[in-house]
This record gives sequence, C-alpha cells and structure tokens, in this order.
Amino acid sequence: MGKDRLIAVVHAAQNGHEFAYDVLIKHLRGAVYDVHRRKISSRITADDWYSDGLEVLIKCVNKFDTVNPRAKFSTYFITALSNHATDLVRTYYTAKSDFEKNVISENSDDSGNLFNIGTDTYNPEQLCLLRDMLSTTEIAKTPEFKQTVRQLLGIDNPNSEITTRRFEQMQYRFKKALHTAISKSQ
Repeated sequence: MGKDRLIAVVHAAQNGHEFAYDVLIKHLRGAVYDVHRRKISSRITADDWYSDGLEVLIKCVNKFDTVNPRAKFSTYFITALSNHATDLVRTYYTAKSDFEKNVISENSDDSGNLFNIGTDTYNPEQLCLLRDMLSTTEIAKTPEFKQTVRQLLGIDNPNSEITTRRFEQMQYRFKKALHTAISKSQ
C-alpha cells in the first residue's frame, strides 16, 4: 500500500476542523459521481446521490482508523459508497416486490385469477373486451385516468423520452389509481 495523502486530512476532520471536509470533498467528488454513474443513476438523481455521498463521507471519517489504516481512505470511502448504492438498489427492488405482491394478493378473486393478467394486444376479441370494461368503469372517465393512459402510450408528449424510472413512477400511480377505484366500487 502506497502512502495515503488523505490520512492527515481525515485526522484533522476527526479533530473537528471543518476545512478538512472541504479538502476531502474536493478530492473525492469525482468518486461520488462515478459510483452514481456506474451503479445507481437510474434510481436517484445526481444531486440526491451527492447528498448521500456526503453522509457516507461523514460516517467514513468518523470510523476510519488513521493510526493503523488497512487501506487508503479513498478506497475505504469508495467501497462504503458502492455498498450504500447496492443497499439502495436492493431496497428499491424489495419495495417494488412487496408492492407487486400486495397488488396481486389484493386484486385476485376467490379462484386466484387476477383482474390485471393482461391483454393480448394481437387478439381483437381481448381488445374489444378491454374496451368494453373501460367504457363501463367510472375511473376510466376521469381526466387523471385519461392523462395517465395518454402518457403511457406516448400520445401527450411524443417528443419527450420516458426514462425507466419515470415509466415505473407512472405505472405505480396508474396501479394505485386503479386499486383505489376498484376498492371504492366494491
């Protein structure tokens, strides 16, 4: 392991010198954005991630052993930052999985069939059934429903690129609106 130029700065930060954090941020800002780009850019904005990175930096400064370091501080920080990004992604998928399980269990009938199995868009009979169902559903007549469907189909703003995260947010709101409408009608 080569000489770590940041140990003195970390030691100063541990002793309460606020300027030391400015120096650490200057040296490690690129690492924060690199981890964001590689691991979590589709889940969180760069500004929010930068804030998380500063929190991770403070924790790393408080826990880092400046007397007997096992690695360079930059390596320690990047590892902690990568682990934090991985935790956020896992949390996202766990929350999404829990939501999908709840939607499936709440929206199945007595025989276990789901109301939202899907529609075969190549089958005219299925499309006709879907059209009939939507025409008799009150929620389908609301402006919010129409706007959401138009956005999902890309009709409202065809020039805007819908990112994966934006699509998932719209899909979540759409499912929530349908769930609320179905709950009210029962």
